[in-house]
Amino acid sequence: MPYTPADVLSAVPGTPLFTSGWIRVGPEDEAAFCEATFLREEHLGRRPSPVGAAGERAVSGFLLLSMLAVFHKRELRMTSGHALNYGLDRVRFFRPVPTGARVRLHAELGAAEQKTSGRIRVTTRNTLEVDDAEPDAPSPGPRPAMTADWLMLLVLNP
Repeated sequence: MPYTPADVLSAVPGTPLFTSGWIRVGPEDEAAFCEATFLREEHLGRRPSPVGAAGERAVSGFLLLSMLAVFHKRELRMTSGHALNYGLDRVRFFRPVPTGARVRLHAELGAAEQKTSGRIRVTTRNTLEVDDAEPDAPSPGPRPAMTADWLMLLVLNP
């Protein structure tokens, strides 16, 4: 969805920005994340351990958090200028996400504040859901796995 800075400043907090499509997070994604972030035996001094009692692997919380970037870049596009990562205000992980599960993101506008001429600080409220399609799940269907308030600085072209 293309947007302009004026769209952001005129939007009401709580305005839905998007609901993404589903992305499956496989064991190969978790392995690549561990490799890229040095979660390896040579750096830990031991083998990374499985999360579940039955030995199943879970997706790293920080991998899920890093996926905010792909969802936002895929779903939202500024018509001019660029966005800078400004940080996070609040992140909560509610439940493990097993490798191989599908996740999607709901994003809404938290706040938009003109900081200086040509710069707008935007907070998005993000809820990452995991698809519990298994019939024996406590409540089958999508359930929140993580929430994050993400701050971005929109820098406009002069």
